[in-house]
Amino acid sequence: MGSHQTMKVALITGGVAGMGRAVAEALVQKGGWFVSLLDLNKETGAEAERTLGENVQFIEADVTNYDQQVAAFERTVKKFGGIDFVFANAGIAGGADFYGAPKSWPPGPPSFLVEEVCLRGAILTSYLAMQYMRRNPEPGGVIVMTASAAAIYAAPELPMYTAAKHGVLGLVRAMSERLGGENIRVNAILPGAIRTTLHSKEIWEQFPQQDFTPVEEVVAAVLGMVEDGKANARQPLTSYL
Repeated sequence: MGSHQTMKVALITGGVAGMGRAVAEALVQKGGWFVSLLDLNKETGAEAERTLGENVQFIEADVTNYDQQVAAFERTVKKFGGIDFVFANAGIAGGADFYGAPKSWPPGPPSFLVEEVCLRGAILTSYLAMQYMRRNPEPGGVIVMTASAAAIYAAPELPMYTAAKHGVLGLVRAMSERLGGENIRVNAILPGAIRTTLHSKEIWEQFPQQDFTPVEEVVAAVLGMVEDGKANARQPLTSYL
């Protein structure tokens, strides 16, 4: 069992690939951190756990399932002693064929999967983060949520994703004002397109190179907000400026 007195503890959703994995790797390289990686991909999760070392554990969890998230938080506290930093990062993209012509009439409902993962998942994660951080030996912690440039700009081809990310940004703005007095800092990142496993190489090749946000900028932004004790309600589009 880890000592919460000498090590800090991070919990990262969507943690086995993309931005979540990059932040986890940065924490491991920095040293002084235990890390729980929450994700659905068991194979990639096992590989991440092996590669990143003994201070990292993978927990299979669906962020839209409250009980599974609770179990993941409980496992993290039981093994590592507390939770200091939560990166609510899990997300999926996709248009969910929102604009498509219906196959029957009256039209059936659109898919809400993107909203469930990107918004509901972030709400559940940040809610639990708040509650568990209040129970730390020294109450407090840092929550960073993955929003998107789509949280402030229109992404016409991704209406459900755009709506969900607007919701994430609103959640950050509300929670940061309310929790600042409890030593719980709440921030967001708003990256543009990033080369992660959300899309295939063929999809990425359709974007101009200058439209991409380097993963390294995301990592720098997240770590900057974790380390800066005054960072609250920060919403950087790219690097931590």
